[in-house]
Amino acid sequence: MTSIRIREADDGDAESISSLLMELGYELGPVEVKKRIGVYRESSDTVLVADEVGEVVGFVSFHVIPLFHASGNLGRITAMCIRSDRQRQGVGRALLAGLDGFARARGCGRIEVSSGDQRAQDAHLFYQACGYAIDSRRFQKMLH
Repeated sequence: MTSIRIREADDGDAESISSLLMELGYELGPVEVKKRIGVYRESSDTVLVADEVGEVVGFVSFHVIPLFHASGNLGRITAMCIRSDRQRQGVGRALLAGLDGFARARGCGRIEVSSGDQRAQDAHLFYQACGYAIDSRRFQKMLH
């Protein structure tokens, strides 16, 4: 793997992150991505990018949730994507390692991530290989 630097996203990363989201099937343009980077930056949340010699090859967005029933916080990965030609080369692991330090610094006792059932042969295996375990069932109700 070439030199990957994990850093916080800035406004100049919006175009690259938008392209990565399209790889996941989400059409969120650079203007909206830029707004969301700003929202995350103004809170205790973050968007980290994997920067390879000035080119963004992956990102992860992360939300810190204060727990009501216990001390500390819960960290939640809200989105993550590695450029398809850079998968299985350590980029995702580097992003998650950077995220671990960020989460600990914000009092998170654990990190959770949701991944669609259709991703059982790729994302699920990746998260499990990185130390994440299946531990609950998620329920949701659509409001629109």
